[in-house]
Amino acid sequence: MKSIVLKENLRQGLQTGERISGKSISLPILSNILLRGVKNILEISATNLEFAIVYQILSKNTGEWQAVVSAKTLSQLIGTIAGDQVTLQSQEKGLVVEGQNNKATLKVLPGEEFPVIPSIQNKTEYGEVATDALCEALDKVSGIASLGTTRPEISGVLFSFSQKECRLAATDSFRLGESVINLQKKGMEASFILPQRASREIVATFGGRPGVVRITTSPTQAEFEHTSQEDASQPQIRLISRLIDGEYPNYQEIIPRTFQTKVRAKRTEFLNHLRTAAIFANRINEAKISIDPKKKGVEFRSQSPDLGENVSFMAATVEGTPQETSFSWRFLSDGLSSIKDDVVEFSLSGEDGPAVLRGAKEEDYLYVVMPLKT
Repeated sequence: MKSIVLKENLRQGLQTGERISGKSISLPILSNILLRGVKNILEISATNLEFAIVYQILSKNTGEWQAVVSAKTLSQLIGTIAGDQVTLQSQEKGLVVEGQNNKATLKVLPGEEFPVIPSIQNKTEYGEVATDALCEALDKVSGIASLGTTRPEISGVLFSFSQKECRLAATDSFRLGESVINLQKKGMEASFILPQRASREIVATFGGRPGVVRITTSPTQAEFEHTSQEDASQPQIRLISRLIDGEYPNYQEIIPRTFQTKVRAKRTEFLNHLRTAAIFANRINEAKISIDPKKKGVEFRSQSPDLGENVSFMAATVEGTPQETSFSWRFLSDGLSSIKDDVVEFSLSGEDGPAVLRGAKEEDYLYVVMPLKT
């Protein structure tokens, strides 16, 4: 019983499996992956018990077989084998891995000890999205989710579906990011909270792959299934994750609808002024910002008792009333880094109210940040 596969396809699948494999003293089996040869598919499965990946690649199989092997060891071995093809053969003594001028036998573990990869029952399909759009949107918001455990409902990314679009939102109570992606197939109005780690793994695994992702859920799990519409030989990948139980806060209420002051500036200049302010910032990363329509720009001031003080001025288009307030330079920098437009809009609702960053022409992403209270 054996499988013959392209080495590059196997290498990519093993890298994904190794990244997901859990490291657990109580469950050492989690550092392994499950290989299954069935029909014309080699299936690579890995899990950390929070989420799992099933990575399917085309293969030439002789019989059906399965083996549980060390993800790290097999990945390292495949990286050293020459040639374009690899043969995997399941034997009583272990898994025989054979390539050009190379043959190795890996120790295997009993397949029944490997955790069962969940299969979602009675699932509801929310729609299909372009892979690149999903990964780009998740990449912008997933890092904002709270790392604390006191409020588990904001430790993940909210997926909120309507018939034509899906809104992804994340917050840590000090800032908020929202991305909007269009559905390629009509969905239904519903929502769920995906853990941050699973959100980041979607970007790492699906990023750069053409095709679509179909999103389905049950009350406790979500499945993201990637397929290539153009090349059937490309891997088919499923990520199955638990969902966070809880009610996400109504974040729409904190997004300002009216503003006292609006600034339009070049994104790279804005970032550079923040980076300079960061050198002299105090322990709370404070950057004091003064906006004056008469001066036609923004003044940045930062001060450290140990290093000194810095003042810089950025020319900009300013509308509205003068403002003086303080923000975390790091939070502002994170928001600006997620915007693609060369020109950004920085809108303030007041000295103590939230501010909004967005691209001048970018309608699918906004970033809300609260001022520092000093």
